[in-house]
Amino acid sequence: MEGPKRKLTTILCADCAGYSRMMRDDEEATFKTLHECRQLIERAVAAHEGRIFGSAGDSVVAEFASPVEAVRAGAEILDAIAEFGTSLPAERRMLFRIGINLGDVLLEGADLIGDGVNVASRLQALAPPGGICISGGVHEQVKNKLTLLWEDLGGQRVKNIADPVHAYRLRTDPHKVRRTVAERLGPSYLRRVAGLGALAVICIGLVGLATYLGWQMPSASQCGRASIAVLPFDNLSGDPAQDYFSDGTTEDIIAALGRFSDISVIARGAVQKYKGKPPEPASLSRDLGVCYALEGSVRKTGDRVLVSAQLVDTASGKVLWSDSYDGSLNDVFAVRNQITQDVAGKLAIKLQDIESKRAFKKPTDSLEAYDYVLRGREYYARGSRETNSEARKLFERAIAIDPSYASAHAALGYTRLTAAELGWTEFRAEALQEAQDLAQKAIALDRDNAEAHRLLGEVYFKRAQFDLAISEDERAIALNPNDAASYDSRGAVLVYTGRPKEALASFEVARRLNPDDPSRLEPLGWAYYLEERFEEAIAAWTSGTHRYPDLYVFHAGLAAAYAQLDRRNEAANAVNQLMRTWPFFESVAFSEQFQGDANRARIVDGLRKAGLR
Repeated sequence: MEGPKRKLTTILCADCAGYSRMMRDDEEATFKTLHECRQLIERAVAAHEGRIFGSAGDSVVAEFASPVEAVRAGAEILDAIAEFGTSLPAERRMLFRIGINLGDVLLEGADLIGDGVNVASRLQALAPPGGICISGGVHEQVKNKLTLLWEDLGGQRVKNIADPVHAYRLRTDPHKVRRTVAERLGPSYLRRVAGLGALAVICIGLVGLATYLGWQMPSASQCGRASIAVLPFDNLSGDPAQDYFSDGTTEDIIAALGRFSDISVIARGAVQKYKGKPPEPASLSRDLGVCYALEGSVRKTGDRVLVSAQLVDTASGKVLWSDSYDGSLNDVFAVRNQITQDVAGKLAIKLQDIESKRAFKKPTDSLEAYDYVLRGREYYARGSRETNSEARKLFERAIAIDPSYASAHAALGYTRLTAAELGWTEFRAEALQEAQDLAQKAIALDRDNAEAHRLLGEVYFKRAQFDLAISEDERAIALNPNDAASYDSRGAVLVYTGRPKEALASFEVARRLNPDDPSRLEPLGWAYYLEERFEEAIAAWTSGTHRYPDLYVFHAGLAAAYAQLDRRNEAANAVNQLMRTWPFFESVAFSEQFQGDANRARIVDGLRKAGLR
């Protein structure tokens, strides 16, 4: 039997000092600040070729191939968070402790486990707030490569580690470390890290990195993949001093769309010349090689802001989609983040729909991998056994053309997961394992592919590995906060683990981004039911029966909810439909999939009131 795989790597653990106290004082404000800090951490880790593989509560765990890059990333994280904190009230500023260890670890899928990880966690606890503590092994690798001052703490006895850990504490100001790195990489890096806010850091970073790596714009003939130029949003407030808001909105949307792996977004620097001078759509197609352009405007009046946006086909000049968003300016950055999420999420869904239709218009013998994936997704969305099988064939063709296409592997994995889930295969365990293998293959090809992490989370969910499922869903959301499906996936896990309030919050974000996804209706109904919001549960499940009339879980839920409301005739009808689709249904066995005695009891109570055994 083959033993577990191991490797030597550098582990970075980051944790927020005083997080519990901050949550106790103001949960919502602390959650929001933590979200912004995590974005900064993710960008710093990625910039130094690291990979986040663990995230729970206020902690983040990442790996790096190089101890030097891990230390540089740690210093950049602390500096960026401190800089971000200058825009916040003192009580909302966060200070992180960071521990870094070079050690041998075990591989468990995308996760790393073992003493190599545990030691990094213990070193983090030894660091002061806003500081870094490293192991002796890391110190040996960086002492002659970085001009830093370290305090030798000697051997430290730490929890659950047998031998003392030789530790060093950073004495150099992290800002100096970051400046040294910036000077080494040159002006493009300085552009990437400049700015006062987390969102500005991210957006300018995309431009600077593109310049540094010498990325080229696609030619007009390359409009075979969804490519878009986000034109500078117009400031209609009548006050040039308000340009910062419209410019920031433009930058945010560029960054948000860039998180979708199948959308190519032109960098801000290439479209800045169009500010105040909107071009003809045809010229964008000719000059930038893009299929689509997003135009928009921002109007601030008093304490309100209105943002309008429209999507234009650059070849025909036709407006394909438009929408508007408004909000109160009590928190200007929160409003802008909300608008960005709405625009990017809904626009991505619209683009996928447009691109799928475009792919079907092409002759089959001229399709490339991208078009096979689009057509496959169109078949997959139809939700039948036959169309799922057809989608599988199309995804396999895409992989045959381009074996390195991560999204094709993830899409194929979903066909296997669905086959296992809905009984469309005699070999459920094998199909589930294939889905996991395909998810992990996609992550190996593109570790930032949110769809692949979401798929892996759903596989873990089906195997009742709930902690791993939540971790992968959180990773998917961190990679792409505008993807409705990831919020739906997380919501489903939260429902079945007995956290219906949190589930409803996750579903609400998903519903705002994509109001019409039928896959959320079943877990959404149970979230409402467990919160005793029976009318809303009935509404969700009734909608589900219109799409999936033979899915027994909808009828089970309706029977329980109607019975709780003493609507006996409707409960009896739901029971009849349930026994038609699942004649061997048992209430207690059904309830066992939910965690929490109170939740199971509430479900069994409703089902038995409906007359089910």
